[in-house]
Amino acid sequence: MDVLTSEGVSRITWSPDDIKVIYIEENKSEENGLSEAYLWKVGEEKAAVVRVVSQETYSFTWASGSQYFLISEKQGEKFVNSIVNADNLFEEEYKIKSTSIPVWNPDGLSLVFSDEQNDYGEGWGSLEVYTIGEKKSEYIWKAKDTLYEIESWDQEGNIAYTEVYEGKETKKTTQNIRPAISGVHLGDTKEEVRTALGTDYEETPPSAEVGHFPEQVYRWTYDKGFTIFVGEESGKVLEILATSPEAETNLGVKIGDTAAKVFEAYRQKYIEPESIHGGKLFGVFKVEGAAALSFNFTMGEEEVQFPREIKPESKVEMMILTYPEQMDDSF
Repeated sequence: MDVLTSEGVSRITWSPDDIKVIYIEENKSEENGLSEAYLWKVGEEKAAVVRVVSQETYSFTWASGSQYFLISEKQGEKFVNSIVNADNLFEEEYKIKSTSIPVWNPDGLSLVFSDEQNDYGEGWGSLEVYTIGEKKSEYIWKAKDTLYEIESWDQEGNIAYTEVYEGKETKKTTQNIRPAISGVHLGDTKEEVRTALGTDYEETPPSAEVGHFPEQVYRWTYDKGFTIFVGEESGKVLEILATSPEAETNLGVKIGDTAAKVFEAYRQKYIEPESIHGGKLFGVFKVEGAAALSFNFTMGEEEVQFPREIKPESKVEMMILTYPEQMDDSF
């Protein structure tokens, strides 16, 4: 406590179990007089040096289990967040770049954060999750001209946040889930697809597929009515197309169900976005994972699904789980 109350010590942050404390000591480093972060465990004779930190170190944030802590440093308009293992002071290679301080999940192994990118004059906001040990983060939401402000992540898995669109703030909750068709998710591996659908498929090797895939793809065609597109380089599922009577979404919608059932299940949770080509995409839903779930319906003569409203009695004849850019769209 003598050290913690001495001059030049700041950002004192105790772990949830009150056994470890991390803090900054100014001008302590022999190298250019920079400040250093220290970790001191109760009962040990002295603190361990974590590393030199920037003058713009904003905060330390502990995970609930006290095994990890986050160092958040301001660089320009963003935060660069480093995850450190409190037992060995090993620092994760992946750095979270965010517009606000990330929030730990209850088990202390993942963080949710918001970010913003400007591409050719267009602003895109995102809500993302990073899990310790992974090479990259995963999107929950990504939307044009939208900002996200994280508030909390509770024991039930609910992530509370504020969505800011065109100046309007809306309080929302979401979960870190990946929508699926018959147990297959975007991003799944080949083995995960085989586990869900079996091995009775015909493989078409990478070639010029119709669609805007970011890489060459294998096409797996199941006679029972599933087509899976898997990236040649990534080895991950990029698109799922289903016409099988067995096909079912994670919200329980099946091939042959009415549009009324689809809309009852999906419109209360998701939006049908506006296409960059004009008009609302009826029957297409913006879902978690920055993905798109499209329902194609049986239509009467001279009817088209876009841009007209779909009749409640129309039935689902195809479901496609994909990404907006692979639909030649952006939402």
